[in-house]
Formats: sequence, C-alpha cells, structure tokens
Amino acid sequence: MAQILLHGNLHVTIYEVDKIGDGGGRGFFQKIVGNIGEKVGIGNGISKLYATIDLEKARVGRTRILENEAANPRWYESFHIYCAHLASNVIFTVKDVNPIGATLVGRAYIPVEEILDGEEIDRWIEILDENKNPIHAGSKIHVKLQYFDITKDHNLGRGIRGSKYPGVPYTFFSQRQGCRVSLYQDAHIPDNFIPKIPLASGEYYEPHRCWEDVFDSITNAKHLIYITGWSVYTEISLVRDSRRPKPGGDITLGDLLKKKASEGVRVLMLVWDDRTSVGLLKKGWTDGHT
Repeated sequence: MAQILLHGNLHVTIYEVDKIGDGGGRGFFQKIVGNIGEKVGIGNGISKLYATIDLEKARVGRTRILENEAANPRWYESFHIYCAHLASNVIFTVKDVNPIGATLVGRAYIPVEEILDGEEIDRWIEILDENKNPIHAGSKIHVKLQYFDITKDHNLGRGIRGSKYPGVPYTFFSQRQGCRVSLYQDAHIPDNFIPKIPLASGEYYEPHRCWEDVFDSITNAKHLIYITGWSVYTEISLVRDSRRPKPGGDITLGDLLKKKASEGVRVLMLVWDDRTSVGLLKKGWTDGHT
C-alpha cells in the first residue's frame, strides 16, 4: 500500500479492548523463552497492558500501563499529535510488559486514506497478529480519530500578530511576550578564546559561558524553572572555573534545584527517554518498541 504524507494534526482517543485471550488473563500471554521452557508474561495471572499509536515505524503516542485488567483493558486516553509522516496506516499496537521487555498482543490498522477527508472515525477495529490474522477470541479495540490537514489551519502563514494570535494549542505553556533565545558556541569558553565574529548590525559577537548563565538563571529564578534535555545529570557543578567563582557555585545542579524548590520556585523537568543514562536498563532485553 502506498504511503501518504500526513502533515497536520491528528486527534486520537484510545478507549478500550473488548476482550483479550480467554478473558481470564491466562493462555494467550504465556510465552516460552530460552531453552528451559520458563513461562513468563502474564500467564501467572499478572497483566501490564498498554497501547500505542504508530505512523508506520514512528511511535507518536502511548497510553499508561494498566495492571490486572487483561479481560477488558480500558484506557480512555486522548492524544493531539502534530505529524509530518509518510504512512499507509495508523497502527494501534497492544503490548504486555513482562520481565524480558514487552510481548506483542496484536495490532489494529486504519488506512490513512480513510482519514484524509477530515471526517471523524469512531469504530471497533479487529486486532491482528504479526501475520495479520485475527488473534484468539477475535479481540477488537475501540478508537476514535480525526485528521486536520495543515492547510486547513487558519493560523498557517499569519505569523504572530499581536494578542490575536492564539499560539500553538494543546501545549503546556501559553504564548508569552518577552521570550528570548541565547546561542552558545560552547558550554564554557576561556578568557583568551574570543574570536572576532562580525554581525550584520556592524557589531561583533560576544560569546557567553553557557554553564555560568544557566547557574545565574536558576539562582535568580523567582517563579519557574523548566529544564529539558536528552538526559540530565544532577551531580555536575555548573560553576567550574576557579578563576571565576560565584556565590553558592560550589553545589551540584541537583542540590541547586532542590534549594530553589524549597524556596517555593516551581521546578519542572522533561527528560527524553534515554535508556543509556540508566545503568540497570543497559542489562535488560528490549524489542526496540517498549
């Protein structure tokens, strides 16, 4: 099936699965691993089920994990997905978390062609195995989705025009004035390394020290600290140059954030799913889609 570019907003709700296996949390989820024939998964009566939304190989949404609800897992979770993906299907995958990673329960498919007209789709879809055959007991998943093409966005191409621009919807922070972006050449620059870089204004670029500026921003924060990154190592010190000491600069990033939180500053962190930063997870088995 040909892939079609989805460029716009995809609104999806995953409701529930009508039944899985024989409804008792056994049978289907027993899995034989290794040569010793050990049974794992929820064949022991414990289920940990979650569902995902995929645009081909791109995972764009995932529900919470439901424990011990194998007979009729009900998530009732909604997602607003900004997409620019080539796909032939919107794929709903149901998995079970177990000691070796995650076991595939099955996948349900809605062809992309069916959502292009922007009409809302609300239906039960058959769950299929890896060979696209119906899984045991004919299980189905109830989903709702609607696609809004980017060309239908009334804000497209308007830019920011004063207070009438609503900003990007479904985001944590609303649009604000007075924001700025600081560009850095390196995390730290020695005093004798200041190249002459002319700017369009006729002035010269003045490099700053990233870690020191981050320290100053956190130290001076009065209301909110929001940190994002691939991984955040809280044991580092931001002030490291002995020739440029700062009051309070002898503590780690983690202690600095705890100090600000104790002062009443709201501290928020968004860390990407970086398994390599967690030693225990390096030893585990994964299927690449957990």
